[in-house]
Amino acid sequence: DLNILKFASVRILNFMNELERKKRDNFMKAFDEVNSMFQEIFTKITNCGSGRLVLENVEDPFKGGVDLLLRFPGKAELAVGSASGGEKSVAAVCFILALQSIHPMPFYIFDEVDAHLDSVNSQRLADLLRERSSGSQFVLISLKDIAVSRAMRVYGVFIQRGTSQIVSLPVPEAATHDRT
Repeated sequence: DLNILKFASVRILNFMNELERKKRDNFMKAFDEVNSMFQEIFTKITNCGSGRLVLENVEDPFKGGVDLLLRFPGKAELAVGSASGGEKSVAAVCFILALQSIHPMPFYIFDEVDAHLDSVNSQRLADLLRERSSGSQFVLISLKDIAVSRAMRVYGVFIQRGTSQIVSLPVPEAATHDRT
């Protein structure tokens, strides 16, 4: 019967619209939470800079991407694609830590994310990772003394006769003071 088909069609369309609404609401809730956390972390690590996530298509967030807009102290706002290598590193780590606020992982591995950072920003990054390490374990591969000085554990890796060797190094002075 035609009325039964129309009724069923309307119910299916209403169900599909409800699913789309829930999907959008959940996405926007997560987006807003990550954006808020990104702003907080970015401001902290850059010492009063500002960063934010922006949707390319606000009306339909699933038909566009997300961009990061950054303003480092004393500089104009720019998209992450126009940022320097060090600025991109800072933004990427801040974004990962913002995502962590929604769905924390037990551990993270960062391979020389501080390579393009000056000593001040390396120190801020190391301090931030140390602060966040109460809920997750961070493995930071770094050649920077400032990062090593903030570590709770330090391991050196070197090659001997073609084989990687690992040596546990003494806990840096900064780490021992934080535990007392």
